[in-house]
Amino acid sequence: MPILFSKRVFAAAIALLLAVLPAAAEGVQLKTVVIDPGHGGHDAGAISLDGKLMEKNVVLDVSLQLGKKIKAAYPDVKVIYTRDTDVFIPLNKRADIANKAHADLFISIHCNSVPKTSKAPTGCETWVMGMGKSDANMEVCKTENSVILLEDDYTTKYQGFDPNDSESYILFNLMQNAYFEQSLTFADMCQKQLRKGPIPTNRGIKQGGLMVLWRTTMPSVLVELGFITNAGDRATLGDKAKRGDLAGSLFKAFAEFKKQYESGDIETQEEPGRPEVAEDEQTEPDKETARPAESTGSPTPGEDNTEPAPAPQPKTYYAVQIFAISKELEGNSPQFKGEKDIHRFPVGSVFNYTVGVINNENDAQDAARRLSDKFPGCFVVKVDNFKIIKK
Repeated sequence: MPILFSKRVFAAAIALLLAVLPAAAEGVQLKTVVIDPGHGGHDAGAISLDGKLMEKNVVLDVSLQLGKKIKAAYPDVKVIYTRDTDVFIPLNKRADIANKAHADLFISIHCNSVPKTSKAPTGCETWVMGMGKSDANMEVCKTENSVILLEDDYTTKYQGFDPNDSESYILFNLMQNAYFEQSLTFADMCQKQLRKGPIPTNRGIKQGGLMVLWRTTMPSVLVELGFITNAGDRATLGDKAKRGDLAGSLFKAFAEFKKQYESGDIETQEEPGRPEVAEDEQTEPDKETARPAESTGSPTPGEDNTEPAPAPQPKTYYAVQIFAISKELEGNSPQFKGEKDIHRFPVGSVFNYTVGVINNENDAQDAARRLSDKFPGCFVVKVDNFKIIKK
């Protein structure tokens, strides 16, 4: 069953990426944003301890206020909601709405919760697609993904994925997100703005196997506004004016992201501001954000390969980007699946990994087709003066 799951998902992902990437290469405008109010209908989401405040209502109000602010400031930006009323929308359809609209940004809005305790945590956090390392991350992912259990015939629709089975999440490692760095940038902007608002505790940026993000083909984040089970956070979340303040914080993050997105500075800015990542969630980023690309090479028996030497490279060439992650991998990492001539490009807090030094684009496209079986979603990039230029 896992093999069947992988092939079906990979085929869909490749088709969606091929549809989206050409548009991204042409444009310098953020034209469409999809706002996703979590839960809805018979799925209330998290509920306050007094039973009077439901996540589905809080996030719908914040989402609608956010959308209105975007439309007022940017009339040319198309704002699409996965829901604008109290209805239930399956997780796969939420992502499909964004993919079919060729959205440039996907924002899923939620509230956090914990079982009743004497002292519930407080604060906001923003999630990007990835494999979090901590048990706490896994529990959040299980909670958010468990929505599929409310759907009819979910075992068929999600090819056997079980949101309560930790082993199911291994499948998320097989799908790399080509938009990881842009998602991370926007997540950082969200956290910087939210910490100035009515729920000031900054719980940082986290990674997790969240299905609603995994299926999207654009920069995507999931924002947890605060803990509905915390008395202070609950008071804020229950206040319409303060929900407007939360929407205002997200709007400021959107405006900042839009400006960088359209200037082309998101991936190449010299000092993007290191995301305040939760300590147990991501590898410490390299502080040299603009150093030349490094080769992880091919490990020689007996070599530890912890500090690979830069490979000789022409100034301009083509390569195939296979994934972008926040971890600095060694040359003998199994994640490279036996491929040689691997190069890494540190950009901000993430590492882009590419295969090959290729003279022309046609040969690079041939290489991408060959590598797509191993690395679904891989794509051709141009490297100029040791910097990646997305094709």
